[in-house]
Order: sequence, then C-alpha cells, then structure tokens
Amino acid sequence: MRRFNDKVGQWFFVLLTIFTLPAAAADDASLQISVEGGAFNAKFKFFDAADGCPSYNDIPGATNFLGGVRASDKGSSKRLPLNTPIHVFLFKPRDTPGISAAGGATEIRRRALQLTLSGDASLRYITFNDHVPSWEASDNLSVVPGESCLAAEDSEPQPTTKPDSEDKTETPSTSNIANDAGTL
Repeated sequence: MRRFNDKVGQWFFVLLTIFTLPAAAADDASLQISVEGGAFNAKFKFFDAADGCPSYNDIPGATNFLGGVRASDKGSSKRLPLNTPIHVFLFKPRDTPGISAAGGATEIRRRALQLTLSGDASLRYITFNDHVPSWEASDNLSVVPGESCLAAEDSEPQPTTKPDSEDKTETPSTSNIANDAGTL
C-alpha cells in the first residue's frame, strides 16, 4: 500500500508541474543584462515598481525586491514579470556612503532605470554620467529613467514659460472678475 501512495504522490507532482509551469512561464520573460567593461563586486538589483516608486528594501522577503544578478561584461539572465514596471539598479558596495549622503532612496531612483518587458530582451549599460547610466536596449523592452515612477505632483516643478508676444489672447484678471461679481 505504501508503494501505491508513493506512486500516486509522484504522479500528482508531475501533473501539477505540467499544468502550472506553462502558466507561470507565460507571465514572465528573460532579460539578458550586462555592463560594458564589467563591474567588480557589483550586482544588478530588481524592484517591482507596479505600485509606484519602490522602497529599495533588498532583504529577502521584501515585497518589492525581485532579486539580483551579478554584473559583468558577459551578462547575466534574469526572469522578470511581463508588462510590469521594474526598477533595475546597479549596486556597488563602495558607492553606499555616497548614496546615503545624497538621500538614500532618492539617489537610488536617480541612478536606476525603469524598464517594462513585453518579451525576452537584452539591456546593456554602456556609459555613466554622474553615476546615471546610458544604455542600449533590444526590442521587447521599454526603458526610461527611474524617476519616471514619481507622480506628477511629486516631481520637480517645471519652469513656466511666458506667452509669445504674438499670442494676443486675453484672460480676465482677478480684479475684473471681482468687479463683475460685485455687480450682480
């Protein structure tokens, strides 16, 4: 009887794997990620940004942390969810004091990229300007700066522009509005 139970358990496990594996594989894609020239003792860390800017808490079990891979010139592969904004951050332990001094999460967001996969893709960091990467990306991948996760009201104020002198449209001033309201 015990042998029968073992066989039933094995078949159950095989059937469970057969039915759940294709569904799980359909919800994610492979990202091949690399950095030109390599990066000694560095990792690419991935954070789910579907609900806005992530917390960048990278301890195991953190809600937004999707894991990490070693950074190299050759590249590493990471399975990530499809059609979900994801922040990728190149972490070098030697940069920790500078990140902390510059504001922690704000500085990580400035240095991060936000990507969205629509299929298997590749991303290569090619240069850095003040720790902010420039990149090359393949098809099936949308990449924008990490600060794109900020809501419009949280972003820095945009400079206002004066209307051109050719624009002759007039808008009522507040004093005219007040006078018109007083005559009712």
